[in-house]
Order: sequence, then C-alpha cells, then structure tokens
Amino acid sequence: MTKILTLTAPTNMKLLADEIKNVGKDGGVLVIREGSRLFDKGHWAKFLSEECGLNLDTRQYNLSEKIEHAQWWEISYQPDKQTVYAHSNTRHPLHNDNSWFSDPAEINFFVMEKQASAGGEQSIYPLERLILDLGEDDPALLRDLQSVEVTIQKGDGEYFHKTPIIRMRPEPNIFWNYYRTIKSDPGIKRLCDAFFAYLEKRETSSSVEFIQCRSGDCLCFHDQKVLHGRTAFTASQPFERMLFQSMWKL
Repeated sequence: MTKILTLTAPTNMKLLADEIKNVGKDGGVLVIREGSRLFDKGHWAKFLSEECGLNLDTRQYNLSEKIEHAQWWEISYQPDKQTVYAHSNTRHPLHNDNSWFSDPAEINFFVMEKQASAGGEQSIYPLERLILDLGEDDPALLRDLQSVEVTIQKGDGEYFHKTPIIRMRPEPNIFWNYYRTIKSDPGIKRLCDAFFAYLEKRETSSSVEFIQCRSGDCLCFHDQKVLHGRTAFTASQPFERMLFQSMWKL
C-alpha cells in the first residue's frame, strides 16, 4: 500500500508523475524521499498541475475558522497555539482533512520542511483494510457507518457535508472527523463515539502503519481512501517541526 520513492538528480519526471497519479487511482500512499531538497514548493505546485494533471484546491480554514485561499498551508509547532491540533506537539487521532466539503480534493500532498528530533510519525489506516477489519470485528458498526447520514461542518457553515461516514458508491470513500461531526442527535453521538473508540484500539494493531517522514521528504496520499494522523513529538521551541500541505483535485 505504501511506496517509497527516493529522488536523485537527474530524476525520471514521467515515472514520478505516474507514481503520483497512481495514488489517485489506487488509494495508496507515496513517500518521496528528499523530495523538497530537489524541488521547492513552487516547483512542486507546477509539477502537480502541469505534469500530473491535478487541480489545486485553495480552500483552507484559518485559526478563526474562516476560509482563506492559499496554495500551501503551514502546519507547525507553535507553543502559544497548543489548543489547535495543527500547531500542537500532541498526537493527532485518525481523520480525513477535508471531510466537511461535499466536493473535497482527493490528493493530499505534504512537504516536510523540518521534522522533530523524536516522534511525529504519520499514522496511516487504508480504507480497504479498515472495511475488512470492521467486517470481522463489528459488522453492525460497519453497517451503521455505511447507512447513517451525518453532517460534518467547520466554521460558520459556508461549507458542510451530509454523508454516511463510509460511502460505498460509486466507489468506497471515507469522510471522518470526530470533532467536526455534529453530534446533537444521541444516535449519531453513539455512532461517532463507537467509531472513535474502535479506531483508538486499532491504532495499536498491525492494521495501522507508521511512516517517519524526514526533513526534506514529501508524502502524497488519497484523502478519502486513507485515514491519517500523527504521533506526538518532542519540541520545546517554535517551529521545531514544520510541514506544508496542499490539496489537489483529480
């Protein structure tokens, strides 16, 4: 499921483009070692657009939960903003990044500018494996995740998404953010709590993979085919860990 590609100069650009496009087709995960040492963010944006045929989705929520339009979004350790996941050094639970959009970008592209001295691995749970696990462990929960419609919303409601958490047609996709799913209905709250607890348990199993992106690496995956998170990391000074994220539509 996870493929590691190490960039060297000169780089086979067609091979690189094909590997990124394959992420959109098969829902895999691509680690590009040394990716940002050869190419800066501007070059990557041009490459993803012109060589991979992807379309940039600039919609990003700022700390005030208002939409801003930007090519890259900074995720960095900032001790004065510890209450926000993007700027804390705490563990991030498994989630999707754009589940509150009804028309989300599929491709998530990270550039690891600076990795922490310890910790900060990406946790990866492929949807295909998750469905198999749920089918064996809790078929009733799987049925509810596929049939119960929830509303996922961030900000003032300009964008929101009404959907089953796991949608099987026209192809399997997952839309999951525990903290952004409206849980005013007791049944939906029970469903979300049960799924959150299930993911917490499975995160310590072999079903979830952990990837250590080093400074200079890039990471690319299909946002609706993979749940992702992050382990806690060691940091005491601002910006000891920093990555940049962009989102792309197929």
